[in-house]
Amino acid sequence: MSFSTPSKAELKDMLGMLFTNLDVQDCDAVALDNDDLFFGLYLDDSDAPATLVVCDLAFAAYMGSSMTMLPPPVAADVIKSGKLEDMMVGNLKEIMNIVSRLFMLRDGAHLRFATLHPASKALPDSVSGLLNNIDKQVFFDVEVPRYGAGKVGFVVPAA
Repeated sequence: MSFSTPSKAELKDMLGMLFTNLDVQDCDAVALDNDDLFFGLYLDDSDAPATLVVCDLAFAAYMGSSMTMLPPPVAADVIKSGKLEDMMVGNLKEIMNIVSRLFMLRDGAHLRFATLHPASKALPDSVSGLLNNIDKQVFFDVEVPRYGAGKVGFVVPAA
């Protein structure tokens, strides 16, 4: 199966349906062994692990807060504490669901968002296996106006 990685314009267009005036820039890959990351796992139609979206705590907090209009200081406090609030986790899962379409551009196979895994806990084999077999990856800095910037990446394993 083949999946594409999005361009910054495609990511900005997709997230722009939810958030206005986002700034999206290409950035270097993040170290995938950092504890402040979250991994969104996507499954193919046969329920096999297919791809990952990875984001840092800042992306999760800013997007999760902005989506329900929590004040920016709440997001800043969450980043300092290192732990997302439940509402932010729910919002992050919704964002992970929405960006699944970005893997299916350019005739990519169908997939769906399955689960969210914080790197601060032991990652399941389904996530670890994909991380040990990376073919393509692309990362972006995403700035949410009034909140701040965080990183998000799209990871595709070798076929």
